[in-house]
Amino acid sequence: MSPSRRNRTGVVVLAGALAAVLQLSACGGVDGASYLDLFWRIALPLGRPALIIAFIFELKASWFDLMKPLIYLQDPALFTLPRGLKAVVDQFSQGGDPKWEIVLAASVITTLPLVVVFFAGQRYFVQGIATTGRKG
Repeated sequence: MSPSRRNRTGVVVLAGALAAVLQLSACGGVDGASYLDLFWRIALPLGRPALIIAFIFELKASWFDLMKPLIYLQDPALFTLPRGLKAVVDQFSQGGDPKWEIVLAASVITTLPLVVVFFAGQRYFVQGIATTGRKG
């Protein structure tokens, strides 16, 4: 996925969430809160779910990116997990049929850390989707 496509999702999520934050921070400014108070007491707590969603989307796009590591990394000690998975596929597919059980086990291991990150941030993910979907 290209960087411009990855950033579009984050921009949409953050724009939807921060529209509500701007309205509430204006109300806090009328009440006499300083800019630091507005940030720490209004903007950050309300924007946290959207920031976590943008983080999860960006992490997922970077985690499964194969093209950049395929181009730049030559040392097997520096391989990312998708690049290492490609090396496993290449290693076990030489001379005929690949050993799919090894390839599939390696792909499950590749996805496990991202699944853990998603379940850790699932509450914020649902809050962020609900917040950005609201109107007015």
